[in-house]
Amino acid sequence: MQTSLTEEQLELIAQKETFIEQKARLLREYKSYQNDLEFAQDDFEKYLITANREKLAAQVKALGQKIREIESWENQA
Repeated sequence: MQTSLTEEQLELIAQKETFIEQKARLLREYKSYQNDLEFAQDDFEKYLITANREKLAAQVKALGQKIREIESWENQA
């Protein structure tokens, strides 16, 4: 069963590679904070690093969901 995609969906499909690259970049940044966390001087510094990691994790998760959604559209088309 083929369904026609909306213009917005087609635009997002065209941007899929960009989203994949963004996700990879954010994931590398997220992982780089692990080293900073190990060498944090005090609890406040650990808190700031952890807060940044949590923000990045949320962004990675959101991009992953968007990519999966785009891939489902591609499979329907």
